Amino acid sequence: MSTDRELAGVLSGVYHYGARVDAWLGSRYLGRVPVAGGSVAWSTSQKIQGSLSLSVPRTGAATEGGPVADWAPTTPWSPLACYGQVLHVSATVTSPLTGRRWTRPLGRFVVTSWDLRADTVSVTGKSLLAGVEEDRLVSPVTPLVGGTLASEARRLLGAHAGLVVDPALEDRAAPASMCWQESRIDALYEIVEAWPARLREGRDGVVHLLPSLAPPVVAPGRVLTDGQDGTVVGVTSSATRDKVYNRVVVRSQSSGEGAPTVQEVAEQTVGPMSVTGPYGAVTRFFSSPLVATSAGALATARSLLRTSLARSLTLPVEVPPDPTLVLDEAVAVVTAPVRGTAPTTWWGRVSAVETPLVDTGRARVDVEVVL
Repeated sequence: MSTDRELAGVLSGVYHYGARVDAWLGSRYLGRVPVAGGSVAWSTSQKIQGSLSLSVPRTGAATEGGPVADWAPTTPWSPLACYGQVLHVSATVTSPLTGRRWTRPLGRFVVTSWDLRADTVSVTGKSLLAGVEEDRLVSPVTPLVGGTLASEARRLLGAHAGLVVDPALEDRAAPASMCWQESRIDALYEIVEAWPARLREGRDGVVHLLPSLAPPVVAPGRVLTDGQDGTVVGVTSSATRDKVYNRVVVRSQSSGEGAPTVQEVAEQTVGPMSVTGPYGAVTRFFSSPLVATSAGALATARSLLRTSLARSLTLPVEVPPDPTLVLDEAVAVVTAPVRGTAPTTWWGRVSAVETPLVDTGRARVDVEVVL
């Protein structure tokens, strides 16, 4: 049995769960931090996709039998201080039958604040794109000679995070007419949307650029169910039309001053969100010199439309702690809305996941479903 399948089997039954937090300041290891509570959250709807909430005992040992320490951040070199400290968070799952242990990363987070109470230290953190947001451009930036979308994305990231570009993405030249003003993170996301691509912060602290995703069209491998032998604790649902567009217009100025504007439109023409139906037309405009051809504009419009339509219905699902649930994963949610009624099956993708750091908590998974 493969390691992943064996772990999936353990997670479907009884297991021991915990978390480990290690503090770093640059290349300097500051030590392991005890965990009293908290959670890690990831969301596709946020530019800074990951966040950390951590509760640490004011005094205690990081490991069983280890030395007792006072965890109040009293110096710039304290593990929980806000001077660039990065917390590496991982989850451990242990089988009570075999004693085998699995460790899975939950993310890396720069400490953004701490609050000292009588017996605890409450810490918040953000994933590493927080540094990209804070490190604003001090003067306008244009692409380097010979620069491409990938090389410019890597240059904007700088030392904040590594970058891996999926080979399926076709790189192309960044037009010399492009000029970014102050926001480094907005410039990065402009490249991503114009490509079109999908940016995800890896739990290893590396940024990944990936092809855009369509809704699942075959039965997902992971099933979240509240039926017999299911692990789902609760399922609710919510819907909104706020920023749920069914028409996307992409425009760009072709190279050369005075050249005609490129424009392409992508519309939803079938189903309950058709532009000609009762939902009406809800339009988003996107404009960038990075989109210089009709084919590129149409690809961007279609990608942005798919992303928008996926937000129309969200199923928040509560499950036991599971560190293997990740953003964009295709899942099926099987639930009986009312006790005694026939179950309903939804296919969708994970748009947000919150994982607890202690075994008394529950994980929350938001699944976006396209109607």
